[in-house]
Amino acid sequence: MTSRVVPELYCFDINVSKSFFVDVLGFEVKFERPDEEFAYLMLDGVDVMLEGIAGKSRKWLSGDLELPLGRGVNFQWDVIDIEPLYQRVNESAADSIYLTLESKSYQCGDSIATQKQFIV
Repeated sequence: MTSRVVPELYCFDINVSKSFFVDVLGFEVKFERPDEEFAYLMLDGVDVMLEGIAGKSRKWLSGDLELPLGRGVNFQWDVIDIEPLYQRVNESAADSIYLTLESKSYQCGDSIATQKQFIV
């Protein structure tokens, strides 16, 4: 059995967030519940849930929501080919790029892992 975590991200406007994940990042909609403002998305084995704050579902909020949402959290997604993803983001939503595409090496126990990464 593999360990899986599927983050559920609250958003003020489910349509804007879903559009960014689908149209810019390339996720596909696995299923959605429009009446609850909920969408389950996937890309290269990475699953993400989006939920609109104004939706009719139960909320798991532990504090006040202030813009921008997501401060203090970082998700790393392994994708099959990062270059076309970065190109798509750069062409569609360049202002969302916080860190441009780079190769970065990290110490991982007794070895060093090098990966390509960017931050939105």
